[in-house]
Amino acid sequence: MTIPMENFEPGLISDKNNIKEETRRQTDEFMSGAENPFNLKDLPLISRKKFLALISASAAFALTGCSNYRDRGEIVPYKKKPEGITPGISSYYASTCDGCKQLCGILVKTREGRPVKIDGNPDHPVNLGKICAKGQASILNLYDPYRLREPQYLDNEGVKKNLSWENADSEIFRYLNKCSKENREIAIITKSCYSPSSQKVISDFIKTFPTARVYSYEFFNESTRQEAWELCYGRKNQVIPSWENAKIVVLLEADILGTEGSTIEQIRKITEKRDTKNLNEFNRIYSVEGSLSITGAQADYRLRLRPDRQTEFAALLLSEILQHKGNIPGEVRKLVPSISLSEFCNKNNLNKVVVNKLINDIIDNREECIVYAGTPLPLSAHILVNYINHILQTKVISDSTYQKVGGLELSRAADFDQLVERMKKNMVGAVIHFDANPVYHLPSIFEYQNALKNVQLRVSLTESEDETSSLCNYILPIHNALESWGDFQERLGIYSLRQPIVEPLYNSRQKESILLTWIYGPDRYKDTIFQEYLINRWKDEIYPVSRAGLDFKSFWLSALHDGVIQIGESNKVKLDFNIDALKTVRFDNQNSNISILLKENHFIGDGKFSNNGWLQEIPHPISKVVWDNYAALSDRTAKEYGIKNGDIIEVKNKYGSIKIRTLIQPGHADGCISIEIGYGRWNAGPIGSDVGTNINPLLPKEWLYTSSFINGATINRTEVKEEIISTQEHHSLDEQFVKDFHLKRKIIQEGTVADYQNNNDFLHKEKQHAPNITSKIIYSGVKWAMAIDLNKCTGCSACVASCNVENNIPVVGKDQVAKGREMQWIRIDRYYSGTDDDLKVSFQPILCQHCDNAPCENVCPVVATNHSPDGLNQMVYNRCVGTKYCSNNCPYKVRRFNFFDWRDYLADGYYEQDPISLLYNPEVTVRSRGVMEKCTFCVQRIMEARQHAIEQGRQINGRDVRTACQDACPASAIVFGDMNDPNSELAQYLHHNLGYHVL
Repeated sequence: MTIPMENFEPGLISDKNNIKEETRRQTDEFMSGAENPFNLKDLPLISRKKFLALISASAAFALTGCSNYRDRGEIVPYKKKPEGITPGISSYYASTCDGCKQLCGILVKTREGRPVKIDGNPDHPVNLGKICAKGQASILNLYDPYRLREPQYLDNEGVKKNLSWENADSEIFRYLNKCSKENREIAIITKSCYSPSSQKVISDFIKTFPTARVYSYEFFNESTRQEAWELCYGRKNQVIPSWENAKIVVLLEADILGTEGSTIEQIRKITEKRDTKNLNEFNRIYSVEGSLSITGAQADYRLRLRPDRQTEFAALLLSEILQHKGNIPGEVRKLVPSISLSEFCNKNNLNKVVVNKLINDIIDNREECIVYAGTPLPLSAHILVNYINHILQTKVISDSTYQKVGGLELSRAADFDQLVERMKKNMVGAVIHFDANPVYHLPSIFEYQNALKNVQLRVSLTESEDETSSLCNYILPIHNALESWGDFQERLGIYSLRQPIVEPLYNSRQKESILLTWIYGPDRYKDTIFQEYLINRWKDEIYPVSRAGLDFKSFWLSALHDGVIQIGESNKVKLDFNIDALKTVRFDNQNSNISILLKENHFIGDGKFSNNGWLQEIPHPISKVVWDNYAALSDRTAKEYGIKNGDIIEVKNKYGSIKIRTLIQPGHADGCISIEIGYGRWNAGPIGSDVGTNINPLLPKEWLYTSSFINGATINRTEVKEEIISTQEHHSLDEQFVKDFHLKRKIIQEGTVADYQNNNDFLHKEKQHAPNITSKIIYSGVKWAMAIDLNKCTGCSACVASCNVENNIPVVGKDQVAKGREMQWIRIDRYYSGTDDDLKVSFQPILCQHCDNAPCENVCPVVATNHSPDGLNQMVYNRCVGTKYCSNNCPYKVRRFNFFDWRDYLADGYYEQDPISLLYNPEVTVRSRGVMEKCTFCVQRIMEARQHAIEQGRQINGRDVRTACQDACPASAIVFGDMNDPNSELAQYLHHNLGYHVL
């Protein structure tokens, strides 16, 4: 969807009372001067950015210099019409998503002051207008009915009661001063923080209360990679690979298209090198991994290998490269063991031909190759990989201009160990949980939960009640991200801003404001306390180095408007490898026990989004499992232990044991299991509680810092079996009949680059043209159509999440998904072919095909589904009587029936509670029980674009409309437009030799 700049605002915040009820306007309908003639042709045909770029070549002038902003970021009540806001017209605000470590720039769409959609900010240099499924669905957290609404305290009888902020501040402030005077520790526990201003607030807090100490943790952090980087290069800031320069990509347990690193950027850069329009620039991906990942599914060659054998595999690669290179320094020869390729491949059941091809590709493309180790691998693997890239002199590293900025320094396991011991000995007077949930997150072996009870002042700053807040005697509600100010820095020279899009819905405060109140004193609080702190820090620290050539006010409003600024030029970094780093390399002790590979879930992360029904119900990209985690294992390992799908197994190691469901995963490495973290929460609201299994009892203390795999586990099958709910088999036919059905019926049509170069029409050589029994429909105007580039689609499901939000898709719950009643309009089918050792994975997004002569239209007895003049298969909801004939007659099985009023059905009416009704997109009908629905090609966006075209006195064209799924796709795999326009990008896809229809 095209976003008019006149609707793109720097920071207008609506009055919350207006959100909850419609109020009568107390002013004229139109602002002064609105009736005066206004000629668009009189406006200059130059953007603010272009103007500044022309007058100065300085990088600092990449800022937008407009000083005449209609809005200054103040709170404006809607009972008096805000300037520049028209009811019924969307406004957009730039901000930053902190749902994960990527810190993507976002644009928040609002209607009448309430946020209704989040998309990527196209001006952000990293994510370039795209965000992941978590970012799309995070808007649901703003309207979560179970958010805390008032400060609470736990009385002496264990009963939680509301109290005022004034009383909470004064009581906590008094006790903090007491702890400081008595030299008792004040512990601040936080997750890793990437906000410089938040870090400064914490630093100021420690200056005010000298006995305070900070403990920071983060699941799946990059501490091991960071430590290896500093050992190898003596530099703190890691160089971020320029993936666009990589012709050969070798990944060791690194899911760079799924959960590892800046996935949105990585998906874009990797898939840009897999464009069928430029075959000569195609990259080649090798993935070595224990569990099948999104990246492994996309890889050209995949080797399945236990994670504890991958350090040795890295040494094997290094040894082979050095042998080819010759002139090996004697010191290096002593430090790098010589490993037999044949013996290693035989021992680990690896395809020697593929390994040889991998090594030859590395050697032949040394400057355009990168070897990359993932988070789960130990320090030694990262050091070996760094040295491989060093001797290759790869331009993927040397030509990169981006450097990573770390967050708040992470605490090691010993730090938390000592904290718990002091808590047990009553040496800690207060613990402040700064938007952190250590009771759930910390490995059970720490016994943090028991130790916390010995602390007299236990404070939790949290949006919703969680496992930690239930044990605290002060529970303070904090703002949602869309109600908060903030700044972030994940890369050198790139600063992102977050601004509140809506005034707080409840009596909450920004978490930084709470600490500032205790720093300055309870009587110093005001709503703008952190906003002013943030602005002052930017004025003192950012503005002086920006060389913007603007006064600070214009600089600030410009940054707020754009949501991001870049300061200084991006420079390449010269790296000198420290050969002594190789002396620290150690190889894992190999044993016959089970290795546990712990993985980050694509949607709920470390459990942060557990209470988000949209994310719980999006099928897992690989297994298509919903509402659950499981222990994935290979077919060979399953047979060895007598395990079948759905069996409950007991996983045990020296730290503890758990019982968990199993899933036999094609392509999984033998001798290990993989489990996703973030499940098994017991106090995460009605949606997120008691979903899946908590694996924390298996975690060693060191895992909190290293995020590595765990060796030395045993598994045993129990007599219990529970069904795992997967959507992959929904709507399928008899199992024997559909075996390799996608290959027999050419539902998936694919080949290699070599196949295409030898015969660019190879896909159509067996194509049969059946005679049509109906006449062809001729569309004289626009004919809407969509093409999806399966060569780029990674199956990440960002499109599914975006469609859910845009079109008010309901959540139905695990029991209804088990019956095949999920409501998503987009289904991403996943197909396997080949063998475990040579597994091929194909993804195919399926949505309504908007068929001409559609079979669903012919059978509807009330003509509720019909065809529009521009080629859309339409649904008239208030005409539908729910016969379901259309669904039965749909060959793609993409129609969804409302068996219930899902908003009332799920979790005892969870989605009927206030304020969740404010979430709904007002441009899309909320469907009722008994009604059929399906993809509409975002007809509401088409209608809006048509209205804009009429206002401009022209005909609508295909480039005017972008669907929600198209906007979200980080790979730009989805193309939408007018198939009658021969010059459109869509037409290029439709007439491409690789273009085909599913049926």
